Amino acid sequence: MKAALLARGAAILAAVLILFLLFSYLLFPTASIDVAVARMLSRQGVTLTPAVHKTLLPGLAWDNALLSSEQGAILSCERLQIRALLLPLFLGRAVVTGGATIGKGHLDIRYAMNGQAALDLDADGISLTDIPFFKSVLGAKAAGQLWSRGSLQRGSKGLSGELKLEIKKLEFSGVKLGAFPLPDVTDLKTQGMVRVSGGKARLESFTLEGDGIYMRLSGDIPSDANAGVTPLNMSLEIMPKPEFLEKQKLVFMLLAKFMASPGVYKVPISGTLLKPQIL
Repeated sequence: MKAALLARGAAILAAVLILFLLFSYLLFPTASIDVAVARMLSRQGVTLTPAVHKTLLPGLAWDNALLSSEQGAILSCERLQIRALLLPLFLGRAVVTGGATIGKGHLDIRYAMNGQAALDLDADGISLTDIPFFKSVLGAKAAGQLWSRGSLQRGSKGLSGELKLEIKKLEFSGVKLGAFPLPDVTDLKTQGMVRVSGGKARLESFTLEGDGIYMRLSGDIPSDANAGVTPLNMSLEIMPKPEFLEKQKLVFMLLAKFMASPGVYKVPISGTLLKPQIL
């Protein structure tokens, strides 16, 4: 009898909690969310349209979402969605999932606000041609399929972990950072890793290898609430073979000041994510 009463009490408590969460969700004004998101993004110099709406399951979504800056569109998603998971709440954990559909690809994130396991990320099949950032910010044409997977843990010193990164059959042309162009390349093999330690992210030797050229990009990645306006501190090493250098000798003439040794160019990348430049 005592066990039955305890079970009934637990069921009633769970029902009350679920109803409270549902009513809180139904009464939560999306207009306030739009204002808060717009205020946060405006500090980065970007906007998000259209307005957010609620989903059938407790969550929020943007259909045909478009992230833009003064240069134009940066990122477009057929659907961008965020929702809180109810079941983990009964175990004392607050977990939010997010997902974005970009062309034929996807980006899925699971983030826990407390506990050791903090974040899981899975992205695949995202075509760079479906990301307007390359055209609007870099003035370039880009192609390739983006894949990324990894997880982060929460510790006494902040978040830590690794995110693997790969772009299959990467190619780009017309890239210009400030006054300096980068060489046009095709069919690059790439691999790299973003390592997070103490809450700070760093791109660890992202390698790009193709016919006649080898490049290596590394440096700190802005990852806090002011990522869009945080100064970049990155470096791109370019090692062309003589025949590749000859084909694009004008580009390498402009990059001559960055030659560290014969056939090796070390190019510093500064500015911000929305206005990267070579000085």
